[in-house]
Amino acid sequence: MSYEPLINAIKKRREAAGISQMEAAKMAGMSLKTYQRIENGSTDMKMSHYRTLVQNLKTTDLDISLDMLGVDAATPWDVAAAARTLTPEVRNVLVSLIMMIYRDKDNDLRK
Repeated sequence: MSYEPLINAIKKRREAAGISQMEAAKMAGMSLKTYQRIENGSTDMKMSHYRTLVQNLKTTDLDISLDMLGVDAATPWDVAAAARTLTPEVRNVLVSLIMMIYRDKDNDLRK
């Protein structure tokens, strides 16, 4: 199994945040050389390192997954799917709001 899409997504998030490989290595608690080997695909990343990087890059597993799939913009349906992690009350309000906005835009396009 290739981890290249995952590593590429993390690398792009790191670069977008203006974080060097050295800074990312320190965040994850590893040497620069180890981090460089991870980014060039010659070694695997531990889950604990992944979790720490995601947290310190101020991103989420969903963001990384969407990056891996090449999804540049989340649709209302993507957000609704992610809302499953919220409490039922908050989820219902969020999904209702998103659907109202979506329907309004859809109606505007039909006019």
